[in-house]
Amino acid sequence: MLFNEQTFLFYFFPVVIVGVLVFRLRSSYLTSWWIILTSFFFYGFHGWQHLPLLILSVLVNYGIGLGIEKMAVKRSGHNLLIFGIVCNLLILAIYKYADFIISSFHLAYSLNLTLPLAISFFTFQQIAYLIDVRKGKVTTPSFTNYCTFISFFPQLIAGPIVRCQGMIPQLQKGLLGKLSSKNFWSGICLFSIGLFKKSCLADGIRPLVDVIFSASYDGITLSLAEAWVAVLSFGLQIYFDFSAYSEMALGLGLILGLRLPLNFDSPYKAVNIVDFWRRWHITLSEFLRDYLYKPLGGNRLGVYRGVFNVLLVMLLGGLWHGAGLTFIMWGFIHGCMIGFYHFFRSFTQNKAQIKSALLKKLLASFVTFMTVNAAWVFFRSENMNSAFGMIKSMIGLNGISLPRSFDFLPLGELVSFDGIFPNQTVDLGLLAFLPVLLAIVWFAPNAYQLLRLNPKKDSYIVMPSFQIIFLCGLLLFFGIKVSFETLSYDFIYFRF
Repeated sequence: MLFNEQTFLFYFFPVVIVGVLVFRLRSSYLTSWWIILTSFFFYGFHGWQHLPLLILSVLVNYGIGLGIEKMAVKRSGHNLLIFGIVCNLLILAIYKYADFIISSFHLAYSLNLTLPLAISFFTFQQIAYLIDVRKGKVTTPSFTNYCTFISFFPQLIAGPIVRCQGMIPQLQKGLLGKLSSKNFWSGICLFSIGLFKKSCLADGIRPLVDVIFSASYDGITLSLAEAWVAVLSFGLQIYFDFSAYSEMALGLGLILGLRLPLNFDSPYKAVNIVDFWRRWHITLSEFLRDYLYKPLGGNRLGVYRGVFNVLLVMLLGGLWHGAGLTFIMWGFIHGCMIGFYHFFRSFTQNKAQIKSALLKKLLASFVTFMTVNAAWVFFRSENMNSAFGMIKSMIGLNGISLPRSFDFLPLGELVSFDGIFPNQTVDLGLLAFLPVLLAIVWFAPNAYQLLRLNPKKDSYIVMPSFQIIFLCGLLLFFGIKVSFETLSYDFIYFRF
């Protein structure tokens, strides 16, 4: 049941809203349990065999949290925290990485475990909770509020990774199910923008991505132009896909009375790689920073140790995204880029001059955009051979193919004249779509700016204007229409 499927749009979510309206008249306690039960149903709809794992995870971690709080001043509280973290990571490792580790050692057997939906998200969420309880940043909430905090269906499947201190106070104030016109219309508009992005933009460009990457996986040598079309197309696909989910999740949260944290903030407008990670999957970046990078020492122990810590964190971040060498390489590349950035800044005296002279905003944004997109090759490729083949094509090592009309030019052996798309894998109709998507990415305001929302803070929500509501109504119509006429694809972050 995806957010853009008929089952969700016309059955599940309307039933949820009706239930909220009914139970809210009785008590916030019943409203919370209605959301918990519907969230479990939402999760189980994708695979009932893994629902007991989610429920058990909630029960065990809540119990461990109670124990940690009771032993706050004792060494045994620290030991219980370590036990909780190990248990969570062990379950994650068994389901997500066991077969990868077995295959890496070329062993003859395999567990063939099906990856439980959203296990990476609810595992990290509960690890953060246990650590915060131990540090005294939060106190253990009621079981009802904790269960709602973990299972809340808008963020359960693909984030954002919500922290206890961000949601529990809202639940304690009774905001869940407290419907208001400003929240409702802002949420509907945000959801509509996300639905349009997913159905029309991300899924619209997907065929162009799939056909070229499939050709690379099949061993077809791509031309330079074909490789870059594939890379830029996937960069746009994952941008709009993840942006769509983030906006739809926040929109659903607003409709139900809760404010989820910002998770996506125009990352392709970033002026450097650090700025990119402050805008892309923000809650994951903050989790890795606060619960891994800083405990390792951050950059407090010198620039070299700081670069090493960044590299280690990004390697683990890449591994979090998927059990495969391609994801590890993707994380390694980002770690190197962030490390180089920190190393460069540490040996620069006049940072203000660099910001204004060497890294002018437009050029810096373009360089960041291109390097991030080049790294996506490893994220999207099926294996390392396919990824390196794509990289070779991108830098011209597989030859450069020019239009046939240029065959009079004596350009050497590496240059052929078979056309810029010699394998005929590129849909020219979809190719014309790329400049439009790039213009939206670079120049259009994002959804939060359009609706004057600031999800980062407990700020005042502004009622959208009639013009904005009308525009979002059109986007909602086209988003539903397209999603019904074509196949519904999973969100890219759906199985992490």
